[in-house]
Amino acid sequence: MSYLSFISDQDLLACIGELHATYEKCQRDFSVNDFYKNKVDPIKFQFDMAFNGIADDAYIKAEITRQVDKTISNAIGDFHQRLLGCIDGLNDLGVGNGCDLVNDQKTIFAELKNKHNTMNSSSAEATIQKLIHFANQYPDATCYWIQIIAKKSMDELWEGNFNGTFYSHPRVRKISADRFYELVTGIPDAFYQLCNVLPRATQDYIQNLKVNAQGNADSATVYNQLSNKAHASGKTLIEQIMSDNFSTYNGF
Repeated sequence: MSYLSFISDQDLLACIGELHATYEKCQRDFSVNDFYKNKVDPIKFQFDMAFNGIADDAYIKAEITRQVDKTISNAIGDFHQRLLGCIDGLNDLGVGNGCDLVNDQKTIFAELKNKHNTMNSSSAEATIQKLIHFANQYPDATCYWIQIIAKKSMDELWEGNFNGTFYSHPRVRKISADRFYELVTGIPDAFYQLCNVLPRATQDYIQNLKVNAQGNADSATVYNQLSNKAHASGKTLIEQIMSDNFSTYNGF
């Protein structure tokens, strides 16, 4: 039984697989040096564990997840871009090819962001300039800034002041995921259907690969390395993390 009428099972599972590979790589390549790179707060660490009843191994896994969140968030955006590119008539142009998505007729050009608030002023200005360029170049085209996580369902004119310059074009719009999926599939609740089927498709993908706790095993590697270091030094784990972070402080 197929998951969705507008994306093939093979394409959906392939997109999930590419995202899963990023998750695995983030965990697999994460080292103790990476763990310390952004200066873990060991005082917050011990309070979080004590007050929230979190075991130290679980806390380290959560901290690793937090530190790789930007990479994962970018990968989620790539997932949505690839997935939309699997819809008939819509093409994912990848990175560095003008824009993220374009339809066969070149009447739709789109830049995709996973969250509405991920662009600073300069990035927003560059994006709206790019969309205005395509709108001017293709008189029959409407150009969109797609927000997967938007403040609300919308399909409206995108204009505004960026770095002291006002930008506006009648065919440059910002649009939420539900409205864009409806636009390119003709199905009003296409995005809802996708969200509804993702948990089942993801579990099917994991079952087919016989993958169960790869992330846990990899984050445990960092935990085991820290634990072994603490044991060799005669310290508790939190004492070791404090010592590592405050190694140049008096008394450490």
